[in-house]
Amino acid sequence: MEVLNPVPIDFWQQVAEECPWATFFHTPAWASVYAQTFPRYAVASRGFILENGARAVIPFLAETKKKFLQRVIKLKSMEPGVYGGIIADRDLTPQEVGELIHHILKIKNAGGRIVGNPFKEFTVPASFKKKELFTQMIDLSPGAEQIWKRFSRGQKSNINQAQRKNIAVRLARNTQDIETYYAIYLQTIQRWGKSTAVEYPRELFLNLYGQRANHIRFYLAEKDGRILAGIIVLAWNKKLIYWHGCSLDDALKEYPNNLLHFTVIIWGCENGYTWYDMGPSMDMEGVVRFKASFGAEKVFFQSYRW
Repeated sequence: MEVLNPVPIDFWQQVAEECPWATFFHTPAWASVYAQTFPRYAVASRGFILENGARAVIPFLAETKKKFLQRVIKLKSMEPGVYGGIIADRDLTPQEVGELIHHILKIKNAGGRIVGNPFKEFTVPASFKKKELFTQMIDLSPGAEQIWKRFSRGQKSNINQAQRKNIAVRLARNTQDIETYYAIYLQTIQRWGKSTAVEYPRELFLNLYGQRANHIRFYLAEKDGRILAGIIVLAWNKKLIYWHGCSLDDALKEYPNNLLHFTVIIWGCENGYTWYDMGPSMDMEGVVRFKASFGAEKVFFQSYRW
């Protein structure tokens, strides 16, 4: 097995494009944006060429600290607690997976965390500490009409009300839209209070938008030119992932969030996407119920530490 460290960007990109279970979180673009925003992290992904020619990558961000006069490396796949782990241009055998993990365990003075991928489960060493997590997904393959039938009665009513109230959904057009999104986000985290796991800086959203990539979709809901809410959806390999969202306090009764997600579902169905992953909910039961009202079903996965 040949190890590529550092992994060439074009190699990594090709593997991410050809891997059926890869998400946008596994791409060079996501890692580079995060490292650009948070300089304490360095991109530390490893590439592999297996004996049979198969190619694989484990995307990593590395944080280096000093501990007892030693440099200690913390490997994260991926930050900030989003899907990571092995991607490859074909299915790997358990033995091949074991070889890749064995290489990671040999990195000197290193420990870390891999957040699993609900689209692909791998067997990891028993010594790894495991934590069970879940996301909620909508299968888009039946089409928008059938998916609508699975919405709760209340969800259908809320979407209809948003449409009657002339809420419109569009994509962000410029950095001023992103600045407005960030201002709404600050109000949102005040509303959430202690349930907020982390507060992201303005630069993260601007850097994401700065990629100017169709894979990064800032959806905005507005009324009479005023932006009320927004969500960030990441598109990759026929999978849509809702990563982030925010809304104004005084707009909640207009149901902009409901219409935002409905718009994404329709777009996904029209463009051949197979899954809308609405993401983990940080133990917020109200958010879990909201996603379930769209017919999103729980899918369990694990994170691992060593």
